[in-house]
Amino acid sequence: MTDTTTPETRLRRLLRLASQSREVIELEWEREKRERIEAQRQMAVRLADDQTQDAFPDTLARVVQADDWAGYPALYVDGIDYEWAIAPCAVTYLDEDAWLHHTLTSQPGCMPEPRWTLIVPCVCGDYREVAVSDDYGLARDLQHIDDHRDVCFGDCAPSDLPPSADRLAELLPGQEGAA
Repeated sequence: MTDTTTPETRLRRLLRLASQSREVIELEWEREKRERIEAQRQMAVRLADDQTQDAFPDTLARVVQADDWAGYPALYVDGIDYEWAIAPCAVTYLDEDAWLHHTLTSQPGCMPEPRWTLIVPCVCGDYREVAVSDDYGLARDLQHIDDHRDVCFGDCAPSDLPPSADRLAELLPGQEGAA
């Protein structure tokens, strides 16, 4: 029996080798991307914890532990991996459907500044976002939120979560079955 396979041409060999090389490079890029995302998550958690300990020593620092934070990577401008549209951030759950969000904000030519935002449910089913910066402001804003938990001021951020079924009748009077 004779061998009927055609020998690989130089061009076919080059294409095969180039394809293998490209696959190795793309796998390396994916590994680097995963490592960058994990590093950003860890950095966001570390910064959130450190800066919260410094800015809120009498309140949040006593309630929120380092491992309570969940870090999220940056979102980039049109896929450009060196220009952030949104910086890495961290979030911690405070119970009773309340969250604390931490990120860094910056203006051109300025150093990034930490920013904390309380995210609390509103009676309308959406969420209120309240910027806080120190223990005193946090105490004042938490008291205001608690005192007015049954009032919607109309400045809420939409929630992706639908209101609970038992709240629909209250929120949509006279529209039974609207859900």
